[in-house]
Amino acid sequence: MVWIPSGNFEKGSNVYPEESPIYNTTVSGFWMDETEVTNDEFAKFVWETGYQTEAETQLIPNVSAIDSGLYRPGAVVFQKPKTHKETHSVLDWWRYVPGTNWRHPDGPNSSIEGKGSYPVVAVSYQDANSYAKWKGRTLPTEVEWEWAAANGSREEANTWQGEFPYLDEGKDGFMGISPVGCFAKNKFGLYDMIGNVWEYTADSWPVDKSLDKSKYHTIKGGSYLCSPNYCKRYRAAAKQPQEDQLASNHIGFRTIIRNHFDTFKKN
Repeated sequence: MVWIPSGNFEKGSNVYPEESPIYNTTVSGFWMDETEVTNDEFAKFVWETGYQTEAETQLIPNVSAIDSGLYRPGAVVFQKPKTHKETHSVLDWWRYVPGTNWRHPDGPNSSIEGKGSYPVVAVSYQDANSYAKWKGRTLPTEVEWEWAAANGSREEANTWQGEFPYLDEGKDGFMGISPVGCFAKNKFGLYDMIGNVWEYTADSWPVDKSLDKSKYHTIKGGSYLCSPNYCKRYRAAAKQPQEDQLASNHIGFRTIIRNHFDTFKKN
């Protein structure tokens, strides 16, 4: 973990409506994982506790909205459309795939073998929260997360190059998720705060009043699927809602500790 100092910053932006208003806020210092939690780290948690993720055990009650006929444990998987056509429907590239989970993040026939240093994905908000509690930590608030990213200076990131969702040119060296820490860290010493995978925060989604706050949390940072022609959310101020029980193969997380630097050193 790295120490993120206290500070004041201008939160929010006007790029997308949900990112406003812009306002000044103060943040107290905290410790933060320098990278997203990896498959190896999550596997240690599962090994020691016997924990089973929601994608392995829970039925998704409203999965019919994604793909009628599927009602088994699984997660949402990105799949490139087979034909090139003008479309703005996310259903053309997202599928709910039974048997998808953190061990099989791209579908039941996929594997994380040899990918221990990749960020764990296909985990729900509760899964991330359970891991954090096991470590004696917590998930960052939206403000804490944005402070750590926005004021850590601009950084390189794993994003989509080419025309989304049909062609990822991989000019940044990766097509799809990359191992953690492959790009330059920001001035706070954090890797992959922008791009690679979205990250859960502890805050419920406050923007859309039609969404139940008890069932949606805010995710930050964008992912390898963010592209200039479709989704310019590879920025610190960007955010989206994510249904708590619906795991996806482009969302991960990192944890924080709210102990003062001197207290942490003493302990």
